[in-house]
Amino acid sequence: MKSLACLVSILLFPLGLFAKEITYKYDVRWMGITAGKIKIFVKENDSLVYLCAYSKTVGLARLLYPLEARWQTWAREDGYPLRSRIYRKKRKKESTKEFIFDQKRGEVWRYKEGKIKKYVLKHTPVYDELSAFWITMKLKFKHPGERKTLWIYAHKKDHPATITYLKDEKIKTIFGLVNAQKLKVEFGFESELVKRAKKAYLWLYQGKVVKSEGDMPIGHLIGILREIKEE
Repeated sequence: MKSLACLVSILLFPLGLFAKEITYKYDVRWMGITAGKIKIFVKENDSLVYLCAYSKTVGLARLLYPLEARWQTWAREDGYPLRSRIYRKKRKKESTKEFIFDQKRGEVWRYKEGKIKKYVLKHTPVYDELSAFWITMKLKFKHPGERKTLWIYAHKKDHPATITYLKDEKIKTIFGLVNAQKLKVEFGFESELVKRAKKAYLWLYQGKVVKSEGDMPIGHLIGILREIKEE
């Protein structure tokens, strides 16, 4: 099985050998206060991409809702995942689940609490949520109204996510006042990255998500890019 061979190579591959590394740091605001911090690491070489997103609540939000999470994805150079691991600590409860993607066979294997389960996809290949976020930064839109569809594995099945280029919008960023492309993303499922959200907005500038917004049951989350480090 080719995907199994790729997985073995991922497990043995030293992360230090990745040629390109980028770190994105975001502040997350909710109801007018800074509620969280997110760091996204991207490491690439000619054949593999390693993605890792760390998130945690801070300040008053941490007192009300203490949460830490780490999402790791090992993917092909085109962004399609081979393996992902999601760790979450909510208050004192910890959980870890892991997924193995056989893109050729259209199968996803989930490992959780010592149990293994297989899910068969109707559409393949698929992204996971983290790799879909990364690949969105690489999408090219020519004119407002243009739409693109990504297939994403979430909640035991594959779902289409529609990305619509709404308009150019002038916003304040770490690069100054810029014209960013405002995108609307409709998931069709409840996001794990933005819990309970089924819709989000992204602002792209020079291949980077400089701002994001996700609807919540109460208010919404706003992510602001505060720092980029490239090595």
